[in-house]
Amino acid sequence: MSTRLAAPAETTWTRAPEMTRCLDTPYVAAAFADDAVVRRLDTEEVGVVVREPADGSCVVLGLHNSSASEARIGLNALLPEYADRTWHFISGSVRTSPADDGMDVHLEAAGHVWLTAAL
Repeated sequence: MSTRLAAPAETTWTRAPEMTRCLDTPYVAAAFADDAVVRRLDTEEVGVVVREPADGSCVVLGLHNSSASEARIGLNALLPEYADRTWHFISGSVRTSPADDGMDVHLEAAGHVWLTAAL
């Protein structure tokens, strides 16, 4: 059974993408710079980290499912301010499906994913 997540609150999840070549990409690396804006959000089962470089050129989204079952996250419901953006995969493991309001991300139990979108 999947969980549909929406209303965010604070959390302390602070993982970063695996140290792969994705951090060699300047706009992704900028979202992890010391002057980046970082928001930590929480849902019932998924930790969420939203990172934006100081110049606001993109957004990097980290999702971590801490539950023992698959979680389904509606990106537009979770982050309506980015509803008109196209998300691109950075690292992790994810499955997506179309939703009435955009795209749902499905994370396996204990799974995580990093996505990015240009602003």
